[in-house]
Amino acid sequence: MRRSFWLFAILWSAVLVVGVVAADPPGPSSNSTRQPIIGAWLRSGSRDPLRQLVVIVATRLKSYNEISAFSYTVERDGSLTANDPVTDGVLVDFARANNIRVVPTVSSTWNSTHIVNILRSPTLRANHINAIMQVAQSPLIDGIDIDYENLPPSSRQAFTDFITQLAFYVHNEGKTLSVTVPPKVRENDAATLTAFADYAALGQVADEIRVMAYEYRGKTGDPAPNAPIWWVRQAMSYTISVVPSEKAIMGVHLYGYDWGGSETTALWWNDIQTLKEKYGGVERYVESDDRGTVGETELTYTLNRSPLCPPAFFDCAPFFREKHTVYYVDARYVAEAWKILKEYQLGGLVMWRPGGEDPTIWDVFD
Repeated sequence: MRRSFWLFAILWSAVLVVGVVAADPPGPSSNSTRQPIIGAWLRSGSRDPLRQLVVIVATRLKSYNEISAFSYTVERDGSLTANDPVTDGVLVDFARANNIRVVPTVSSTWNSTHIVNILRSPTLRANHINAIMQVAQSPLIDGIDIDYENLPPSSRQAFTDFITQLAFYVHNEGKTLSVTVPPKVRENDAATLTAFADYAALGQVADEIRVMAYEYRGKTGDPAPNAPIWWVRQAMSYTISVVPSEKAIMGVHLYGYDWGGSETTALWWNDIQTLKEKYGGVERYVESDDRGTVGETELTYTLNRSPLCPPAFFDCAPFFREKHTVYYVDARYVAEAWKILKEYQLGGLVMWRPGGEDPTIWDVFD
């Protein structure tokens, strides 16, 4: 607590010394006239949120040009709940002091019932747009990111109408609108979770279409690469076939999954390195498979445990061997993703989510 307080005080003092004056942000502009977006979704967790600010943003000031904190959650009546206003306030000031665009994310929960009801009700939709515009009208931010997930296929037209209406108001404020969408490789993709997103229609009205190009194979299946590069390439190839390439933003995952325990857990790169050192894990870089470039790394290790003893107590029996398999990404994966961005002339990429990633990924962007 004491360290967090002093870190907060130092950062806040630095912002005040810089003397940030919140000027009116520029209006929407084409990505083709600027450098590719290097962005990140940021989210506070159980760890010290101020530490996230220091580690994620302050140490990479020259790398980012856009950040999106998960700042607001949608409520049943269309209103918004601010998730972490104190940390967000410091983050906004710190970003603006360093010429980083601030585009807060408005997100739904995985249970999409609230969003479906809001989209269907003219009254709730109006309330919801009004709530978003109260945020968008702030001179401290540059745009809005909408991330509504797990919507049913039946909400496709209603979602498009909502984004079209919202874009009109957001653009009137001189701000940008980005829409985060699930990945697909064709319009009639078999996955029902992707059907609500009409890429072509959304791409006509939004400034950024952020494709979450990960979870090709999630944690519920057998151990396997999360998002092989050949599949990411397919997803982005389809995207630019219906969306202007300068509006297409590639979402890149920085986490890995660990299979073998009672549940499959998501881990950052630095956590995985700790496991490798602690348990003598064996790595194998999966450069490619029969479908093309993969780019992820497999780590296998074994735990020796006894259900009758504490984890650190080794003098009782019986023991059992628990085999684990981890798939994760590092700078080699990000370099392959960057090739796709350059080849397809995408508007940029946004990462989910920095904080414990391979530090050498930043050399790729440099």
